[in-house]
Amino acid sequence: MSVSINAQRALIWWALLMMVTFMLCFVFLIKMVPLPPASLNAEQVAAIYRENSVSIRIGGVICSWVAAFMVPLALVIAVQMRRIEQGWPIWSVLQLCGGCLMSMFLVFPPLIWGVAAFSPDRPAEITLAIHELANLTLVTTDQYYIFQFVAIAVVSLMGRQDALSPFPRWFGYLTIWTAIMFELGAFGFIPRTGPFAWNGLFVFWIPLSIFGLWIIVTSVLILGALKRQSLVPANATAD
Repeated sequence: MSVSINAQRALIWWALLMMVTFMLCFVFLIKMVPLPPASLNAEQVAAIYRENSVSIRIGGVICSWVAAFMVPLALVIAVQMRRIEQGWPIWSVLQLCGGCLMSMFLVFPPLIWGVAAFSPDRPAEITLAIHELANLTLVTTDQYYIFQFVAIAVVSLMGRQDALSPFPRWFGYLTIWTAIMFELGAFGFIPRTGPFAWNGLFVFWIPLSIFGLWIIVTSVLILGALKRQSLVPANATAD
């Protein structure tokens, strides 16, 4: 079994552990699942941070360590895409860049919530502005996800596939669906209530659910492919 395969396995499990830790903080410490309604006034929002100041700041500390969980996952995806691509691996590089850049918008919201909770007795209007920045950063920042998802879809649907590939065609379609659902997040800037509000079905719940599903499916497929690749002599495959 090659060191490269072991390293890829380690990175996948590292990413999954970080993701689970991030979600536990998101739900139980920062308490932003679901996001508070956008219709709350400044005093109501400030009260949330006064009542949960310590837990939100602890969540911010932990998320500072684990929120960039997409970086190791994107790196392993790029390594696996490179196996399939011929010539210069433009789609692999695009995917890696998109996956790393999108991590910024998983890192920023917990940090900004932590700022809001750091001085909860400031004027309520300032806390409201910080709160809105964190929430809208979380749900509307679709700019870099699309590069990762399109690159994976292209390789899954058009790449040179073999029995060792972790990217079957159906995974390409799942990734396209995930990308489309993520693009709905930008509508969070417009309404304050309803399915397109920042805590609504299409802007919060569906992207959150499908993102978790996509990461799990991706990890299972890659771990399965790594197991198959480990059974092939090192001189018979490039991993």
